[in-house]
Amino acid sequence: MNSNTQQSLDKDQKIAQEGLKKAYARETKTLVDEINQKASQITDINDIWALSDYLNSQRYNIEGKYDFGESTSVFVLAQLVKEKWLTLDELSDLTPSTRAKVAALAKM
Repeated sequence: MNSNTQQSLDKDQKIAQEGLKKAYARETKTLVDEINQKASQITDINDIWALSDYLNSQRYNIEGKYDFGESTSVFVLAQLVKEKWLTLDELSDLTPSTRAKVAALAKM
């Protein structure tokens, strides 16, 4: 692999990591706000168990989504764009081919 290719990959990885941090912050803030609202409506023990179940499912979802590896970066970024936690504009510094892949996958 030549140095230009490696530099492009390194640049894409850095941009992907920055995008993941932004998306994670947005998604977790939204979840905290949602949980605060749900918790304020608890009236009985069944509401507590339902909230616990919801929290467990959200934890599983978020931890799995943000378990970031090099081989899955394009797929994770596309999913975050599709879910509107990131925008393609925020990923504009990706190499054109990587950005095109993210955009195409986000449309699926």
